[in-house]
Amino acid sequence: MSVIPSRAAHPMPVGRRLGFMLPIAFALVAGTSIAACGGTEAQRAPEAAPAAGASPTGGGDVIVFERDVPGADDPDLYVVGPDGREPSLLTSPGGYPHWSPDGDQIAFQACLNPPDCSTAVALLDPSTGDVHGFSAPDPDLFTTCFVWAPSGRELACEGLSDAEPSRNGVYVIRASDGKGLRRMTTNSGGDDIPLAYSPDRSHLLLDRTDPSRGGPANHALFVTPIRGGRQPHRITPWGYTDDYASYSPDGRAIVFGTSGSLYRVSPEGRGLAKITLEMPGASAGNAFDVSFSPDGRRIIFSLGSPQPGIYMARLDGSAVEQLTASPTVDHHANWGSASSS
Repeated sequence: MSVIPSRAAHPMPVGRRLGFMLPIAFALVAGTSIAACGGTEAQRAPEAAPAAGASPTGGGDVIVFERDVPGADDPDLYVVGPDGREPSLLTSPGGYPHWSPDGDQIAFQACLNPPDCSTAVALLDPSTGDVHGFSAPDPDLFTTCFVWAPSGRELACEGLSDAEPSRNGVYVIRASDGKGLRRMTTNSGGDDIPLAYSPDRSHLLLDRTDPSRGGPANHALFVTPIRGGRQPHRITPWGYTDDYASYSPDGRAIVFGTSGSLYRVSPEGRGLAKITLEMPGASAGNAFDVSFSPDGRRIIFSLGSPQPGIYMARLDGSAVEQLTASPTVDHHANWGSASSS
C-alpha cells in the first residue's frame, strides 16, 4: 500500500482508514456549503461567508490533493497549479479526490451527515465550492465511491459488509443520484478497492486483498473487465500494491507506489519496472501516491523525505519539481482539467 509516514504499512480499508464510519462532527469551511445526505433529498447546511482560501478553481489544469492537518482527525482538500504556486484550501474535511472526466466535479470522501456518516460519495462543484452528496444506497453495505467511469455517469465503489462478507467487492452507482447500485466484482471476506478505469472504458484497475493469504503480502493490483464475465487478473506480485494508482491517458501503462518506491507496469502485467527519481543533490525517500497528468507526459507523486510534499516528474523519473511543501503529509494528488463554465 502507500507508504505514508507514521501510518501502518497495510492500513485499513479506504473508508475505515479515514474514520468516516465513526460518529464525528464536522465544521463548515468558509465559502463552502455542505449538503448533508439523508434519505433521498440532500439537506443543505447554512451558507457561510466567502473567504479567499475557498475561491473557485477556475478553468485549466488544477491539481487537487489531500493534506493531513496538524492536530486534526481528518484531512482537508487543497488545490495547486502545476506551476507550484501557494496551495489554496478547497474544502474541509475531505480525502481521496478525483476529478470528473469533464472537469465539472470532484468526487471525494467525507461524512456529510454526522453522526450516521453513511455518505457514499461527496461531490464538489469547483466553480462555486458547493458540496453535496449521496447516502449509501444499501444500508447493509458500506460503500465508498470516488472513482469516475470515463463516461462521467457512474462511480466505482469499495463495497464492504460486516454482516455478510460474501457481499464484499466493487460496485458502481450513478453519479447523478447515488442510486442504481450494481455489482462488478466478488471478493468474499476480502476487500476490492477500485483505483482507476482504463481510458477505453473496457477495464478497471483495483487493489485486491486475499483473505486466504497471510500479511503483509496479501495485497496486489488486479485488472478486471467491465463486461464479459471474466475474472480479475493479477498484474503485480503479491505485496506490490497501492490505494491510489493511475492509468496513462493512452492506456498503455499503470503507475503505482509501494514500499516507498514508484513503479510502472503494463495493464497485462508485463514490464514491471521501478521508476528511479532523479533528485538533485539528494536521494528520494518514501515516494507514494502517484498519478498521471492529463496529457500523460508527467506524473505527480508524494514524498515523505527529504522534503515532504507533492512533486512532479517525467515518467522516467527525470525533471523532478516540487509543487508543495507539506506541514505533515500532502498526498492522493489528482491532476485534472477544470471546466471553465
